Amino acid sequence: MGFRFGALGCACLLFLGFWLYGCGAAEEVESEVEEVAEDAIDTIEVNEMEFSLDPADITLNQPGTYVFRANNVGNVVHSLAIEGQGIEEETPNIQPGESSQLKVNLDPGAYKLYCPVGNHEERGQVGMVMVRAS
Repeated sequence: MGFRFGALGCACLLFLGFWLYGCGAAEEVESEVEEVAEDAIDTIEVNEMEFSLDPADITLNQPGTYVFRANNVGNVVHSLAIEGQGIEEETPNIQPGESSQLKVNLDPGAYKLYCPVGNHEERGQVGMVMVRAS
């Protein structure tokens, strides 16, 4: 009798495992579709140094998702933040010689681009992003 319940239990566990695996596969395909749907229109390279951004003024011809790649070409820690139109996002701190990416969905309008580390913004490490309506 113990063997029958043991075999039945194993069969149930196998069924449950296959069922859960199948659900996971469906979720994986769904997330891949979402990633493709959220692909960036463009990647904008921004070099950060003491105490400036290059380029400081950026114009984008259409709203949508963009990736800002912040390259710390300076000698101290920096970060890159974008703020405006209800968005306030920033990268983690970026060590000299390192880079980080910031993926944001931008509507038409003006955004401030700056380094939020210490007093870097006040010292001139600030710029502007303008997004035109399509």
